[in-house]
Amino acid sequence: MAKSAADLKAAQSGIEALVEDIPLSKPRCNFCGGENFVVHMGREGEKCGKCHSLRRHRVALEVYRRRGLLEKPETGKVVRVLHLAPEYLLRKAVINVVGGGYICSDPNPDNYGNAQCLKLFFPQDFKIFPDDYFDYIIHNHVLEHIPGLVKEILPEFTRIIKPWGYHIFSVPGPDMRILTEEGGEFLDSDEERLKRFGQEDHLRKFGYDFPDIMNALPNGTFSWDGLSVEDRRQLNVAPYSNRFMVWRKGRGKGLSPE
Repeated sequence: MAKSAADLKAAQSGIEALVEDIPLSKPRCNFCGGENFVVHMGREGEKCGKCHSLRRHRVALEVYRRRGLLEKPETGKVVRVLHLAPEYLLRKAVINVVGGGYICSDPNPDNYGNAQCLKLFFPQDFKIFPDDYFDYIIHNHVLEHIPGLVKEILPEFTRIIKPWGYHIFSVPGPDMRILTEEGGEFLDSDEERLKRFGQEDHLRKFGYDFPDIMNALPNGTFSWDGLSVEDRRQLNVAPYSNRFMVWRKGRGKGLSPE
C-alpha cells in the first residue's frame, strides 16, 4: 500500500530522531589512544594529557598514514625520509617504520636531544643530497623560519624528492585574508618581527596566494591534507585548523603523479 507524503515525512522524522540519539565517538589521540585533552599555551584541548601530542602532531600522523608513510616497506626496499626540526613523537613513529632510511636535520641539532640530527641550514645545505633521493620530506612550522624568498626555497625541496615522492608540511595559517609577506630577516628587531609576523623568529607570514605558489612548482601536484571536519573532530582538532600541505612529484618534466 502506497504511503502518503505525511507518512513518509513522519518516517523520515523518526529516522532523524534516531540518528540524533546515536552518541558520537569520543575524540582520541592517534598516538596513544588517550581521551583527555588539556590546555597548552592558552589553547583549550590542544595537548593530549597522556602522551603530550599537540594538535598538529595528531593531524600530521593521520596525513602520514593516508599517504603511505606508516606502511612497512617491502622486504629489501629502503624508504628514505628527511625530517626537518623533528618532533619527538613524529620522529619515533616514522623511525619505527622506516628504520635506517630516516634522516633528521636542523640548524640547531642540540635542540633535539639524542635525535642525531644533521646540522644543516635550509635550503643551501641540501646540496649534499642528490636529485630524486627522498621518498618523503616532512616538517611542521619550519618554512616561516628560513630566510630568503619562499619561491626560491621550495625548488631545492622538490629537487631531492623522488618521482612519486611527497613533501608533507604545515605552516602557520595560511591567513586567507592577506598576501604572503616576507623579509623578516631584514627587520631590525625581534619586536618588529613579532608585530609583523606574529613571532620573534618568524621571517614571513603565509597568505592566500601560498597554495598558488605550491601549484606553480613544476612536475608535481599540490593538495590539502584531505582530512574532513569529522576527521579533525576525532583527533580533537578544530574544523579547518592545523591544515597540512601535500606536494607530490611526478615522473618527469610536465608529468603529474595523478
